[in-house]
Amino acid sequence: MPLPAGEWLVTGVNQSTMTSADASGQTNVGLAQIADGKLRAYMSLSYNERSISGGWTVPASKTCTRTEIHHAVMVRDRQLDRSCLYVNHIVFNIASNSAKWWKDTVDYAKQNKTPVPMATIQSGFVVSDRANFMSVAYYFNPEVKGFAPPQNTAWQTSDWNVLYVATDEKKKAFVQSVIDWAETSRPVVEAGLAGKLKKGEGLDWPSAMQ
Repeated sequence: MPLPAGEWLVTGVNQSTMTSADASGQTNVGLAQIADGKLRAYMSLSYNERSISGGWTVPASKTCTRTEIHHAVMVRDRQLDRSCLYVNHIVFNIASNSAKWWKDTVDYAKQNKTPVPMATIQSGFVVSDRANFMSVAYYFNPEVKGFAPPQNTAWQTSDWNVLYVATDEKKKAFVQSVIDWAETSRPVVEAGLAGKLKKGEGLDWPSAMQ
């Protein structure tokens, strides 16, 4: 998978059961980049462990058609060739049903005395074909660029909710930089998900994170 420049650490790996009868399971991987004692960004990658014959639907298709998040686009929506991307704000908490890779990422940060941001801006990509699916999401921490931790931590009332960002020019510009990054990065990400990434090919950081 293509990554923005810098050192990335694997912070969590787990397998989960798929609902399809002829699928062996799903692998989930978490990676993080820590810079200057802060969790600058992290990434989650999910993929099926074995090909199936019936074709996949895009697992995050509901996210890609949401209207109350910052950005959502269905790039292709054919039965055996689906692709979408989205930009959302993510509020962090640990619940009993939280993904293991996320719990492990939080544990890793705590063990290394690295503050965990209360909210990040997420850029996600999902592709699927007849045999396989992969999804990847990049999470960017606004606090490393000087933004204060959000005062409201519930998703609906978060400082980074689309309704509140619309009235804050600095936050609006930060989110827009991630949207622009998602649109220009999609071909490279899709090449990575398809196993066609060129040697040494990576991603730039969103302009607001540079």
